[in-house]
Amino acid sequence: MKRNLYAFLAGAVFAFGLALSGMSQPSKVRGFLDFFGEWDMTLLFVLGPAVGIYVLGTRLAGKLSPKRFVCDSDPERMDTRFFVGCVLFGIGWGMVGICPGPSIVILGQGTLPVFLFFGFLLVGIFSADRLLERFSGGK
Repeated sequence: MKRNLYAFLAGAVFAFGLALSGMSQPSKVRGFLDFFGEWDMTLLFVLGPAVGIYVLGTRLAGKLSPKRFVCDSDPERMDTRFFVGCVLFGIGWGMVGICPGPSIVILGQGTLPVFLFFGFLLVGIFSADRLLERFSGGK
């Protein structure tokens, strides 16, 4: 129960930060990706501190409890599937200007485009999962 409460609070802080910074607005994201037009660099002011806080937080957590916060990522898992997923994520993010995290935040707007995006996001996740299971033998 305590773990779920912490996860909920972390999600609430993330949602609040996205809303406060304007990063739940697709126009901000598209503006950041428009290097040759009206480039909007405000996303850097959100990403920069976020990366810094993450780095400091993970180092602090590792020092406080090194056995509890062990990174178990496996570099061998970064295969073709991983890179194709990254590329598709980036293309979708650039086209629509909505990332999965902010999509949950902006669902509260109740607009049709957001519902469509979120619906297609879920269909894409489900379809990719089934296709990968079918063609890779469940790996």
